[in-house]
This record gives sequence, structure tokens and C-alpha cells, in this order.
Amino acid sequence: MNVQTVDHFFNPSSKDFIHDPIPTLQKLSSEYPISRFDQWQAWLITGHENILKCLLDPRLSTDFNLWEYAPEKKAIEDMDPFEKLMNNNLFFLDRKNHLRLRKLALPAFSPRIMEQMKERFTILVKERFDEIGTPDSFNFAAEVAEIVPTQAIASLVGIPRDKFPIFDSLAYGVVRGINPMLTPEERRDAIKGVPEGLNLLNELIDERRKNPGDDFLSTLILAEDHGSKLSNMEMCALVGAVLGAGSDTAVDLHSYLIKTLLQHPDQLQALKDDESLVQGAISETLRYESSGKTGLARYASEDININGFDVKKGQMVQLITSTAGMDPKMYNNPEEFDIKRDHDKSISFGQGPHYCIGVTLVRSQTEVMLRELFKRFPNISLGNEIVYDYNHHNARRMDVMTVNTNID
Repeated sequence: MNVQTVDHFFNPSSKDFIHDPIPTLQKLSSEYPISRFDQWQAWLITGHENILKCLLDPRLSTDFNLWEYAPEKKAIEDMDPFEKLMNNNLFFLDRKNHLRLRKLALPAFSPRIMEQMKERFTILVKERFDEIGTPDSFNFAAEVAEIVPTQAIASLVGIPRDKFPIFDSLAYGVVRGINPMLTPEERRDAIKGVPEGLNLLNELIDERRKNPGDDFLSTLILAEDHGSKLSNMEMCALVGAVLGAGSDTAVDLHSYLIKTLLQHPDQLQALKDDESLVQGAISETLRYESSGKTGLARYASEDININGFDVKKGQMVQLITSTAGMDPKMYNNPEEFDIKRDHDKSISFGQGPHYCIGVTLVRSQTEVMLRELFKRFPNISLGNEIVYDYNHHNARRMDVMTVNTNID
């Protein structure tokens, strides 16, 4: 079969795509179920069914070191602190080590722990809106979306409030440092706060080892499976993974949730009439306004045939999950925003062994934020200014999204 390329129309870094990706995603989903994207030196997989099959295929690994263009892996003693952190990151481990870490980490994300955290999230969110006050308008993206997710994770981990700036620097390094397009100077600048952040985490872990409690870190420390326990670096890497997924994803989710609800007053009114639709609104935003510019990267651990195409060992496969949300075979009228839509088969948070471990964390903090926002500003409307970060390496990130409070 002839391999189609999509470089002639697919440009996820373009302003057109960042402003409105739906036409491109629909074209990919309907006309290019599997293709090559030479800019990424990767195969692209689109559509709900195709992506789901790949997510469940153990021959497609998250282990970056399998990639044919991966740099030679350094010895542990030659790695800097950031590289050691990424070497243990849940997202990039081989299948065996991923399953081990995930099994040990799961109790820390239990419904009981997450319910405890919801109370802390509520306090944090209320304090954030207290600080914002009652202006005529404010930049929701910078003053809420950029701040609340990282503070929520800091609270989860048990970071003291006076140490939040150190944790913020760690979060920045984790999220920005993985960008492969950075120059060496830009990378050094991005990750300069990682060593101090890791020292802070290690101090907290050591303190919890001496005095364990009923919290997230203590649960990680006490977790055991057939004699296997988590090391300090593995726990730090789990926090890094939560920062990478939980904070980065939530930043965009917060902004796009509010933007899309305010752009669809009928859906906003439906939510106000029935607050049980909050989680449906979150799920629909993830489907309708999928904020990613890239997909989920997988690497062929052996030669594989996907839908009649031969994928060679070591090649990268990018699962463009945003196309799944625009797949008409899965969703009726996918171009419409409908918070009552059925999301039982959604793959927004992945599927299979790599299903997002922090999904409850993201959903919980987003729900708390949404409820408090409309409690404070029931007549809120979208402002006149939206500014995108066109250089963000993997997201359709908004730096500015003004909202009008319309306080009587």
C-alpha cells in the first residue's frame, strides 16, 4: 500500500491550527487513518478505533530509548539531576518497570486520598480568588489556570506554602525541559530550578519516612509489592510525572473549559441548571477543545503491521488522540459542543496500562475551580483579548484570556 504523507496540510504549530484545529483534525480522521509526517519522522495514527488498538498493543512502547533516533543513553553517574528524574519517569519507562511503579503508586491516588485533597483544593482556590478580588476584568489564563494546577499538586505532595516558589521552578523545569526543540542554553535555563526542587522533595520524603502519616507521600513510602518498594528518586519521578501531566494538562483544561462554556451560553445555562453536569462539561471540553499539538508517542519494539502498513522496529508512532474526539464514527455531530454527550468510551486520558493515573486529581481540581468561579462571578463573560503562546512545544496554550466579571 502507498504511504500517504500529511506534511502538505498538517502543521500543528501554525496559527491557523492553534486558533481552530477542528477542520484539520476532521480531515486527518476521515482521510488519513495512518500516514507519515516527515517533520516528526513519525507515523500518525488517527481515529478512535485505530488509536485504541494502538494504545492496547504491547508492541508499541513508551520507552523513548527504543526510538531509532534516540541519543545514546548515558550511564546513571553521567546524568544531571533532570536526566535522572526523566530516567525514572512513568511516561518513558519500559513496560515491565512502568507496571511495577504504577502498581506501587496506585494506592496514593485512591478515592480516599483524592477526597482528602478536594478539601485542600477548595481552600487553595478560594484563596486564589480572594487575591484576585472583584475587578471589572482579569486574565483568567495567567491568574487562575497557570497557578491553581501547580499549587494543587504542591498541596497534594505536602509542600509548605513558603516553599511553593521552589516547587514552581521544579514544575517549570519538568514541563519545559522535555521540549526537544530547546537549544542547550534554553534547556539549561529551563531546568536550573530542578536540583533545588529535588532537594526539597527528598527532604519531605525523608521526613515522612521517619514520621509517616495518612497522606500522599506517606502512602507512596509505605507501598510494597512482593518486597519491592519505591526509592526516593522513583517517588520524585512520580511527582514529576504528575507535574508533567496533572499540571500541564490542567492549565489548558482550565482555560479551554471556561472559554468554551462562555462561547456556548446554552451549554453554560444547562450546567447552571444542573450542576451534576460538571464532569460532563470537563469531558466534553477535553474532546472538543483538545489542547495538544502533538500526540501520544509510541515506539515499535519490533516490526509491526498496522492496517496494512509495515512499521519497522524503532520507528515512532504518534497517536493523534485529538482526532478521536472528532471521529464521526464515535460521536454524532462532533463539531458541536454538548456537555450532555456520552463519554463512556473516551480516550482523552489514554487507555490500557497507560491510562492516566492522575485523572481524578485533574478532574477534582478543575471541578473545584469551576464551581468557585461561577459562585464568585455568576455573570462572567469572555473578554476581548486572547493571546496564544505560539512557541509552546506541545499545547495550544493561551497566555492571555481576559474575562469580564460583570459584577452588579
